[in-house]
Amino acid sequence: MPSFQVRAMVPADWPLVAAIYEQGIAHHKATFAQQAPSYQEWDKEHHKHSRLVAQTADGQIAGWVAIAPSFGAGRGVYSGVAEVSIYIHDDFQHQGVGRLLLDAVAAESERNGIWTLEALIFDDNLPSLELFRKCGYADLGVRSKLGYDAVLRRWRNVAMLERRSDAKDFA
Repeated sequence: MPSFQVRAMVPADWPLVAAIYEQGIAHHKATFAQQAPSYQEWDKEHHKHSRLVAQTADGQIAGWVAIAPSFGAGRGVYSGVAEVSIYIHDDFQHQGVGRLLLDAVAAESERNGIWTLEALIFDDNLPSLELFRKCGYADLGVRSKLGYDAVLRRWRNVAMLERRSDAKDFA
């Protein structure tokens, strides 16, 4: 099993990050999106911090994680709440990359004033739900028929999970 190093994502990573995102789209397990956005669109929607990639020793990007402002982002009381997006390359599934990235983004986001990370996951994506739970995320509930998947031609339920920081600064 290869070893992985986590580092900050840089704009030059976007073609590989977008390709991994496209894999997630193709599998219909991670997003309602039908194609990856441009880097400019993606960059505008995500925090500038807490963007990470897991890389193999030979430089392959095995996965990525980033956070975006959550609901009510314009209101200061929610400034420490963010939504997590994580995608792992098909060739590196079930090798510890997801846990490595989720642990790293939790630490990085806390350093940047984020006290709550939220995850919205299709309720039939059992491997992702299990991963998030192993990383300390608590189940909040399931929103039934939250969105219609035009490709699969069916309604999708979305599980909501969150991780609260236990850092003293946020207690």
